[in-house]
Amino acid sequence: MRVSTCPAAFADAPQQDEVFAWVVDLSSPPIHPDELFCRLTAEEKSRATCYKIAKAREQFVIGRGLLRGLLGNYLGVAPTAVPLAYLPSGKPVLDKRHSALHFNVTHTDGIAVLVVGHTRVGVDVERVRPMLDAEGLVGRFFSPREGAEFRSLPEQHRPAAFFRGWTCKEAVIKAAGATVGCLADFDVALNPERPPCVNAIRDPLLVGTGWALAEWRTPDNAAIALAVEGPAQLLVER
Repeated sequence: MRVSTCPAAFADAPQQDEVFAWVVDLSSPPIHPDELFCRLTAEEKSRATCYKIAKAREQFVIGRGLLRGLLGNYLGVAPTAVPLAYLPSGKPVLDKRHSALHFNVTHTDGIAVLVVGHTRVGVDVERVRPMLDAEGLVGRFFSPREGAEFRSLPEQHRPAAFFRGWTCKEAVIKAAGATVGCLADFDVALNPERPPCVNAIRDPLLVGTGWALAEWRTPDNAAIALAVEGPAQLLVER
């Protein structure tokens, strides 16, 4: 997996064994939001204007506009002509004519991440912050096995374990095109001193050829996790 900051663009589409990821500073996007807005379809422009909160509206416009530019470059079409469809979960995908490429986009306060590969991919980002009820959230949303692992960890490892678990689980769900209703239906390794991995899957919606996980922190302390369908490990190159 190769990671770069936007607007750096890799010369060609990723190879079969590659995943490209771009990290975007939403406070200073590489292209002005007005220009990115022009890349959207009429339906996407209408959706953007429905956001009541300006920050959420801008996150959508920047993320979707940059995505259309990247995919349009790979497909050889204008950004507005990139043929997007939606899964029942709401996940955007390329239509069946271009199903060899897979992508995902995520954003949180001040940062967005876009990923493109040749198998199903999912990405999640969260700002690392104090979580006063981390154990309660683990008990509510994680699996019993994950809850037991979380409670067994030394106190100093639990904050990192929580954000690893949350981002890795969200990344797998997004890659599979599932919903957060599946959060407790599979297990990921929480111990931050060990490599991230999926330990067990109990929901057929999440079954694939295996899920490889990678995680990293940005310099401004955002936790990012990426899930890629396939049994191989991910080597992150920055």
